[in-house]
Amino acid sequence: MGGYIANFTVYTMAMLGLICFALFVYKKFANGNTNNKSKFLGIEECISLAPRKNLYIVRAGNERFLIASDVDKTNLISKLDDNSKPQRFEKQPDAEDLPVIVDFPQKPVIKEMLKKINQI
Repeated sequence: MGGYIANFTVYTMAMLGLICFALFVYKKFANGNTNNKSKFLGIEECISLAPRKNLYIVRAGNERFLIASDVDKTNLISKLDDNSKPQRFEKQPDAEDLPVIVDFPQKPVIKEMLKKINQI
């Protein structure tokens, strides 16, 4: 009887070891295709404002954007000009050290649509 228990224990431990090894190999090689990092799109900087609220500087080609992310939504704040590069500050940054923000031009889309509707 003791031999059966010993054999059962040895085979059970061998199967558990084999399952753990297979899981390790799967995790190691399942994400093998993540080396295709985009050269066009990337996150340059990220700062956490509060739990689950972040500010990102995102690079898309040669353009950079300031984006706010929340649990419910993501908002484009503005396009950053080309002269402002992210930099690490050794001292506390002043307002003059922050990147310059360029606003998007506002187009009166709704007014144009109402004019077209009234013309019909």
